[in-house]
Amino acid sequence: MNSENPPPALGRLRNGNPSGNPHAAPRCDARNRAGEPCRAPAMANGRCRLHGGNSTGPRTREGLQRLRAARTVHGFYGEEGRTFRHTVAALFAQGRWLRLLAELRKAPSAPNAGTRADQPDDTPRLP
Repeated sequence: MNSENPPPALGRLRNGNPSGNPHAAPRCDARNRAGEPCRAPAMANGRCRLHGGNSTGPRTREGLQRLRAARTVHGFYGEEGRTFRHTVAALFAQGRWLRLLAELRKAPSAPNAGTRADQPDDTPRLP
């Protein structure tokens, strides 16, 4: 037996690939940053387990409607949680607005009050 080219290991392959030589399994269609193809074995969808996972979500109008109908009814993403987060965000925005108004009220009313023009000049001068 030639030690340079051992016979391929036969057996069950994962991710929907047929049994047999793992080197003969179809390769992933994805490309890396250098433009080279991914060398991992592909699943039934033509991508490897790293590049072609589950569905990315519904795209059609009917699918999006089903998604909205099946939304979570409790917890952080439920209607009550969303309403609470929107209320808190509105209260913070209102607080920022009120703080700005209070700072404007405290500001001196004279046009040049508080500027360096009415303060003594203490910078050293050359003779």
